[in-house]
Amino acid sequence: MPSRDVNGHGTFLAGVACGGEDVPNNFIGAVPNATIAMVKLKEAKPYLREFFFVPEGVPAYQENDVMMAVSYLDALANELNMPLVICLALGNSIGSHGKNGALPSYLNLLCIKRRRCIVTSAGNEANARHHFQGEIVEGMEYEDVEISVEDETAGFFIELWADAPELYAVSVISPTGQSLPKIPVRIGASEVYNFVFEGTTVTIDYRIDAKESASQLIFFRFLNPRRGLWIIRVYPESRVRGDYNMWLPMEQFSRGTVFFLRSNPYITLTSPGSARQVITVGGYNAINRSIFADSGRGYTVAGEIKPDFVAPAVDVYGPGLRGNYVTYAGTSAAAAITSGACAQVMQWAIVKQNNPMLSNAGIKNMLIRGAGKSNDRAYPNREWGYGTLDVYQAFDMLRV
Repeated sequence: MPSRDVNGHGTFLAGVACGGEDVPNNFIGAVPNATIAMVKLKEAKPYLREFFFVPEGVPAYQENDVMMAVSYLDALANELNMPLVICLALGNSIGSHGKNGALPSYLNLLCIKRRRCIVTSAGNEANARHHFQGEIVEGMEYEDVEISVEDETAGFFIELWADAPELYAVSVISPTGQSLPKIPVRIGASEVYNFVFEGTTVTIDYRIDAKESASQLIFFRFLNPRRGLWIIRVYPESRVRGDYNMWLPMEQFSRGTVFFLRSNPYITLTSPGSARQVITVGGYNAINRSIFADSGRGYTVAGEIKPDFVAPAVDVYGPGLRGNYVTYAGTSAAAAITSGACAQVMQWAIVKQNNPMLSNAGIKNMLIRGAGKSNDRAYPNREWGYGTLDVYQAFDMLRV
């Protein structure tokens, strides 16, 4: 069915990745005039948007629809007998931020196929104060996690993740001091608690048999939360290392200002950027060579190196919806530029038969080896990964 881009995101990224040269406007894409196949995602179902408090007018999509879009592009490339680079410049903060999950697992499988390459952005959550890294040391009875609700909001949710064999129980304390008693750990436990003075309803669900990882998930949903300081009290029930992580939804999916008082900017990659095989790209300012402050930072919960490297993400120049040109800041732009770089490598390796067996892993390693590095920092690191994207140097390294 014919469709149009309504927010300009897809148009901009497609142009940056592979737009043709426009000399009068001083523009050219990363791999000009490449063949484009694009899937426009349908919006998430209304009941899901309502459940997760997604603000009206903010694009939101279901993970299964993203998987269907990727599957369609893979099938189309098979039909046309063409190599394929998939640019996934989207993400969310839901999930364990490890290597597991339906979409990351599917992308990992696809990356193993010949003539396939998948690039995803690291997200823009590093400065959002939406990640808390907990640590309960020997002798601590519990740890308090303070959450500041600054504005009137319909609600928000939080996920607490802990790797087996860690096991935790929780309670909630309201701004007026009303306390939800500690909820014992049991499979499938679910509690709904009404805070009378706040007019707030808190739902807590325990999951200790998460698929693929056996991780513990505790899901909190706050409906009509009162402004002020809310406290989640975390109790160790089975402690080995005493570590766990909590995430609030991405900034775009928040209806008000909600953040952790003792936030941690690391492990703020958005999913599916934590997938092991995909090429995950952070962002930097190519003009002054500084990191893009909002660029999602690694590593993954599993300790794997992400982002793989960074690409330009500040004041990136590209096509708008009205036949004009605009600038954009965000790791989506970095992913688009990198997708074009990967297509250049595929053109050389597969189309021109210089290395027809080159895989996603081979392209990633080639770009990592060629990444630019500064003498004043150690690599890899949580902000820059292995350095800055440098396609020329990646090819030059082949002569070594």
